[in-house]
Amino acid sequence: MTEVAHPGIEAVIITGASSGIGSATAEKLAEQGKALILLARRKAPLEAMMTQLRQQHPQGTFITIAGDLAHRQKCDAVISGLRHTLHSHSFRLEGFIHCAGIGIPTDDLQHWKPDDLEAALALNVMAPLRLIQALLPYLGDDAQAHAHFCRIVLVGAGIDRQAQPGTGTYGISKMALRRLFEQLILDLAPYSATVALFQPGMVDTPGLRQHIRVASALALPHAEYLHQRLAQGNCLMPERVGGALSDLLNQVPIEEFSGREWHARQLL
Repeated sequence: MTEVAHPGIEAVIITGASSGIGSATAEKLAEQGKALILLARRKAPLEAMMTQLRQQHPQGTFITIAGDLAHRQKCDAVISGLRHTLHSHSFRLEGFIHCAGIGIPTDDLQHWKPDDLEAALALNVMAPLRLIQALLPYLGDDAQAHAHFCRIVLVGAGIDRQAQPGTGTYGISKMALRRLFEQLILDLAPYSATVALFQPGMVDTPGLRQHIRVASALALPHAEYLHQRLAQGNCLMPERVGGALSDLLNQVPIEEFSGREWHARQLL
């Protein structure tokens, strides 16, 4: 294992950081003085996010790395940039939050595109696995006296265990993410890191609104239910979920955090 110095600047890595839960979490952690490494697919929204954070927190440390984590070569490029960043700065890795996720609805089995499932698995499951593997040299081992636990949070979805028409791509990939979480509980044991699964519930994000539009156009049975909940205000705003995630990183004792499934409303 490569030896890496950790002088003490606490940093958190967030994927999907340019919008929704990812950006809301970044804002909360920036208020707490955390150095942030922000990952997202699109460069322009990511740069806009960093500009906003720098205006609000001029003394803060914010680094962006743009790239499509669902694309193998682009994911590798992001990992190279991430490694360079960690080598170049005096960071102590405090957290990794995987917020990025996709899953395109489909109307029936005949029109379900396997490529969509492959892309969802690539972003929702393979990307966090590759990123966590890249971070292992920065985690040390649990036997080290100076070990500082890094909290890894995988953002899941309730649909993982609730099969519904048209939701196979997202649901299957999130079920695979749950299985990855269970495996990481065991496989991270030798490292100074621990993992939790975070279930945000229904959150008013651009991704949810896009999902409702597509599901409605396909006349999927759950589209009206989601639309009504959104219209009635029966869903959380990203800012509240970002606050719950920041509390999960900073307030929950490590022995309660480790290896557990958390729901946003438990932390509000």
